[in-house]
Amino acid sequence: MPEETARPGRATARTAAIIKATHELLHEVGYERLSIDAVAARAGASKTTIYRRWDDKCALVCAALLDRSASVTELSSAARDLREDLIALTALVAKLAAREDVPGFVSLLAAAQKEPAIADVLGRGALAPMRRNCRDVVQRAIGRGELDDAELSDVLFDLVLGHALARGVVQRKTLSADDQQFFVDRVLLPVLMSHGKPAPPITG
Repeated sequence: MPEETARPGRATARTAAIIKATHELLHEVGYERLSIDAVAARAGASKTTIYRRWDDKCALVCAALLDRSASVTELSSAARDLREDLIALTALVAKLAAREDVPGFVSLLAAAQKEPAIADVLGRGALAPMRRNCRDVVQRAIGRGELDDAELSDVLFDLVLGHALARGVVQRKTLSADDQQFFVDRVLLPVLMSHGKPAPPITG
């Protein structure tokens, strides 16, 4: 294979290995203890290669966060009512929390207080799909006549994210299917439906 053809493929594979190593180390040691040396060793790449592409650790981590956010599943729009939509949303968040490692995510939230670039990427990248899913849930409920306030998407986002962080960091637990249903029926629905519309009957 000619060198000019092979080189882009090798570069792509090397970049993927560096991003993968960054994700793994964020999971294992958190943002503060992650180092370019450790990423280079894990990825089998040189520090020069990493610094040629990214200026520093912050830029590398931001790239890794944007890479991961691109793989977040969009919530299906097939739900028949608000409760069904909330069950699906909570299940998706529970799956993401189990995959992402909540303590590692919390280390990024802490880093965001000092690194504006990380705060920006968390807002428009890593957390954007969840915020978008919350917005879509509320908009569909408005379309069905179950809710009447678009700003409830922010309330839903705060409740869902806060619950996932509390369970993962404070209690060190994952959300079982029963936990998810309880959270929807006893927290999310009562809060959302308290803004003007009568609560639908709880089924299942």
